[in-house]
Amino acid sequence: MPSPRTLALLFMFAAPTLPACEPPPPKVVPAAPLPPKPQPAPTPAAPDPAAQAHYVKALELESAGRLPEAELEVGQALAAGAGRDARVLAAKLAILRNDLDAAAAHLAPHASDAADSLVQYNLGVIAQQRNQYNAARSAYLAALKADPTYAPARFNLAYLTMDAGVHEEAKHHARKFLELTPGDPRAPELRQKVQLDAPPPDPNTGLRDPSADTAKKPGNDLKAPRTEPQTGGDLKDPFNARQPSPPGN
Repeated sequence: MPSPRTLALLFMFAAPTLPACEPPPPKVVPAAPLPPKPQPAPTPAAPDPAAQAHYVKALELESAGRLPEAELEVGQALAAGAGRDARVLAAKLAILRNDLDAAAAHLAPHASDAADSLVQYNLGVIAQQRNQYNAARSAYLAALKADPTYAPARFNLAYLTMDAGVHEEAKHHARKFLELTPGDPRAPELRQKVQLDAPPPDPNTGLRDPSADTAKKPGNDLKAPRTEPQTGGDLKDPFNARQPSPPGN
């Protein structure tokens, strides 16, 4: 029988060798992706020289009253890739020859831009010529919201609302127009149109002197104002009295 010492030695050599216990590797948390770098705003493409030349020529012809030739030039500008300013001029020329559908088509790409006072104003002119009171009023008010100093919209609103029988609103717009353009030669006729100087009603009868009702209605034969090359479409020249302000460019 093996001795206890022999058994101990046998057990020691027979026992399996256990691997060393190592700590598990640390859990690696992936880093969060970096936010994308802000991209610079795209630089607007420079206007095509040919398109710009045709546009400027169209403005010169329109200023000289040579409207058919101006239409040909602005058409060539648009064909060469001209943008917003040429479309507005093309719309104005279409309004002046009473082609309201063509005018609306030229303005359609910019009609949703409530910040473009000139486009909204011209949309108002189109609607007013079509006898669409609500659309015209909304467009003129949008033009004034974009630019509260845009006097032609005030002038047309005064005529529009007076003809619709909304006398107090017409007087409001007339007063605002006169504040903006105190030396405008149309002021006397506008005051008469909206009856700013009419005597108050008789307190006993509630009636006014019939002789105060001498305002004239605006005509439809719009005359083109003088225009200069511009990008913002700011219209400053006085227009023909007795008529609403014509379309602008």
